[in-house]
Amino acid sequence: MDYLTEIGSELRLTEQKRRSANDRSWELNAALVRVVMAHEASMEPSSTNQDELVKEEESLDSLVKETVLSSAFYDNIVRDGLGDVKTESKAHPRAPRLDSLSLKMEEYARYKAFRHFLSEGNLLSPSAPCFVATEGDEQRAVVTDEEYLGGCILLCHDLAKYGVSRATNAVTDPDAVPAVQKARDIVSKVLEMLLEFDFRNGPLRRKYDGTKYKLKTLETVLYELSVAGAGGGNKASSGETTEGGPLKKMKLEDKKGGDVDMTDYDASGTIPNDEIAAIKLRMDHRDVLRERLIKACRDGQKSAKQSIFALHRGDTTRASKLLREVETLYNNDLLTILKEEPSLRSGSLSGVLEEYVEGIMFYTWLHGEDNANGGSSKKPSCKILKPSELPLSVSSEEYLGGLCDLTGEVGRYAVARGTVRDKESVKLCLDTNKSIQNALKIMGKLPGSIGKKQTALIRSVENLERMIYELSLMEMTGREVVTAVEDSPEDIGGD
Repeated sequence: MDYLTEIGSELRLTEQKRRSANDRSWELNAALVRVVMAHEASMEPSSTNQDELVKEEESLDSLVKETVLSSAFYDNIVRDGLGDVKTESKAHPRAPRLDSLSLKMEEYARYKAFRHFLSEGNLLSPSAPCFVATEGDEQRAVVTDEEYLGGCILLCHDLAKYGVSRATNAVTDPDAVPAVQKARDIVSKVLEMLLEFDFRNGPLRRKYDGTKYKLKTLETVLYELSVAGAGGGNKASSGETTEGGPLKKMKLEDKKGGDVDMTDYDASGTIPNDEIAAIKLRMDHRDVLRERLIKACRDGQKSAKQSIFALHRGDTTRASKLLREVETLYNNDLLTILKEEPSLRSGSLSGVLEEYVEGIMFYTWLHGEDNANGGSSKKPSCKILKPSELPLSVSSEEYLGGLCDLTGEVGRYAVARGTVRDKESVKLCLDTNKSIQNALKIMGKLPGSIGKKQTALIRSVENLERMIYELSLMEMTGREVVTAVEDSPEDIGGD
């Protein structure tokens, strides 16, 4: 069971960082709620004291900066593909945030963008000072491109609510209609901006879908105000009537008392177009990297699976060749992409590494390290590789996933040996799977995806126990049962 000892420290570190990130998420959530409450209170007509809002905003900014600059809140474990696993003191610029911190950064961008709209009437730039954290010589973007866009989408929700709120007071507020129009123009520009992006299915795409409804809300409000005759103070409500039915064109009353056409409002310059274009270029490049990685992973997954099939057929040479192909593919192609965009590790790449771990461990379980017995051994070596003995560096979750899947291949091998009444080999298979099952139980809490594999492992152990029982019955009835493996690996069947 010592093969799981090595990953214990990494699992503990990961769990410790996850809990810390979860606590920080709650702290950020509380700070965001407080600052929003202080902002709403400052917007009340009777409010004259802005000190509470300033205090809460300074507290939030400080907490965000601390979070952004601390490597403890990123999945910044670096695996170079050649053996070493370490945690670097400085996180990669694109290292994924732990827990729900990314969502909190979106909310932070949302709040800052809304505050900026109220004061400046345009969309906050992604390079604004509030989005840059500096400490000594270190400088880091507070929000990623995806978080900034997510914040812009959520801003549209706030602007829709803001528009409805201002329209409610259109009778007495001469600036209500211009404010609603300005909000409508920002949402329209944001939607136009988002249409330039090719969002794949994911959180941003789902959030984007709701933006058009917020634009419709604001346009409906403006239409209803026009029908009601609200143009900087509802004259009809003062006893005046409009002749000729509903107003055909909404007019606004400027501060000098004259009427101005709403179309006179200039919405140009409300969006930082150059910086948005730069974000699009970066995201398009990441999509290209993702497509390259998916294609390479497809080849790697195929080779890893075929190596397992070759081992069941007894073709050790081909299995070894296919496993080397996976290692070469990872070191030459996949690792390069991963170093540029660490967030791409989860998904296809982790699946390839998990399949590779399963293949290399099954190979070693059958033939020992480096095929020391030349593939001619009459029984499996039953050796289980430790994480440090793997040619590629993998995460604890990838290793455990491959280890659990190994029990399935051991079970298939046992079925093949059971058909030739090789009771000794079936016992070795049972011992291996029970050993893995007990080792996982001792570890206690496991990564989420590993828990789903436990059911298959339990069933595999039960099936092997049943197989031993049936072979024992055959032995008791006087039928011949093999007590020592006499068949070469070429005689092994299986899928």
